[in-house]
Order: sequence, then C-alpha cells, then structure tokens
Amino acid sequence: MTDPAPPAHLTISAFASASRLSVKALRLYDELELLPPARIDEQSGYRLYSPAQLPDARLIARLRGLGLPLADIRRVLEAPAADRPELLRSLWAQQRAEHARREELARFILCQLQGETTMPNHAAQTRYVPAQQVATLTRRVSVAELPAAIGAGLRELHKQLAAQGAAPTAAPFVIYHGEVNADSDGPIELCQPYAGALQPTGELTLREEPAHHEAFVTLTQAEFQFPSILSAYDAAESSARAHGESGPLHCREVYPYDWDRLNEDDVAGEVAWPYTPR
Repeated sequence: MTDPAPPAHLTISAFASASRLSVKALRLYDELELLPPARIDEQSGYRLYSPAQLPDARLIARLRGLGLPLADIRRVLEAPAADRPELLRSLWAQQRAEHARREELARFILCQLQGETTMPNHAAQTRYVPAQQVATLTRRVSVAELPAAIGAGLRELHKQLAAQGAAPTAAPFVIYHGEVNADSDGPIELCQPYAGALQPTGELTLREEPAHHEAFVTLTQAEFQFPSILSAYDAAESSARAHGESGPLHCREVYPYDWDRLNEDDVAGEVAWPYTPR
C-alpha cells in the first residue's frame, strides 16, 4: 500500500500546527503580505496554504525568535537564497549593536535613578549667537542611520554651496526637531550658515536662523557617543534653564571640525541648548 499523497493545501489551523506559528501570527503576516496564503477559498473565504510555504513559515518563526523586525524578515525572504546568509549576518550584527546600545542606556538610566554619576561632569558655558542665513536639509532617520545621515547631509550642504559659489560663514550644526529613538525619527535639520548668492534646489531650503542665546557643552569625539552624550544634553539644558526660559528654538549639535580626521580624545563639537534670557 502506498502512502497517501500530501494534501495540496492546508487550512490555516493545520498550517499553524505544521509551521509552529499561531493562527493570529499567520493572519498578521497575511495582512502585511509577508506570508500570504496560497489561495483563498471562494465560497468559504478560508485561507489555504501550500506545504511548499512551510520552509519560509519556519524561517519567519526563527527570525522572530532572534527579535528581528518584520521589515528585516521581509528583506531576508525577498533575497535570493544565495544572498540570505550574508544578509542575515549583517542584520544580526545590527541587532547586536542595538542591544549593546540599549544595555548602555539601561546603565545610564539606572545610575540616574540611583543618584549615581558615571558620566563626565560637563561644564556648560553660554554665548550669544547672531542671526545668520542657513542652508538646510531635513531628514527623518532611525537611531542606526543617524551618524551616517549627519555626515552625508553635511557633505551635501558643502557641495551645494561650492556649486553655487556661496561660502560657509560658521560651523555647521544639526537641529533635533524631535527625538530620534525606536518610536521617533526626528526630523533632524542639517544647517550650514553661509554668505553669498544661493538658490534653493531640490531638497535644499534657505532660511534665517534668528539671533539667540544658548548654553553649550564642548565634547570630545568619544563623548559624542550614545548614551554618554545624554549627560551633555542634560548639562546644557540645566544651564539654559538657569539663565533663562525655553524659547522656540530646538537643541542642536555643532560640528566645527572635520569629524573623519579626529581621534576619540580630540575636541569634536558642542551640544547647545537655546534659551531666552530672563
């Protein structure tokens, strides 16, 4: 007697059992078009899956076990089979880096809650910044994308100025109009003060940054790393509140030096917090 042929399609319950995914998860993956059923019965509306979909279903379950976001799992599924191992290595390295970042942040928060100080005791200064014309680019970025986005954006601003014959007049700075974290992508505004004839083109916008006072903290390149930089923001904000009131301008990072030529112990820039004097 020969073994019965495997079913051409499995119900969602049978497929859930075979794939070790819940029915709820399968419905979600269908809605996201990550793992749609092979077909839907026209009369009953039931989702029907092919046994050939089991390898991808099990792969999804295991990748979710790694904590990979659904967007990254989609990238793995859509990649050619030969490219999947290297892609997963890259994605897992990003996950490990993100875990290390969260671990450092957890230590920072615990120290704050316990009244301990493990970060540098930054000394804030104050200054007056006159009004200036700035060329800007706005970006929405994730935490992982932030350093590269800043570098690329500032280089693009310099390129635009050079192409139109305008000249930088002060250090570039990056304004944070919103948090950049797991739930928020800013936006950030990359700004280059300039003089000369300049026309807005593409994403490049021009505006006047109003005169203001600001409290600022000077940092080495190493101190710009997260979460060490959080203590600099705290120090700048505390100084700004001691000297005045919060105004309409947002906190920013100032980059007077060529970042790529610096060592970790070199002074690299400032964290600044604008305020309105009392």
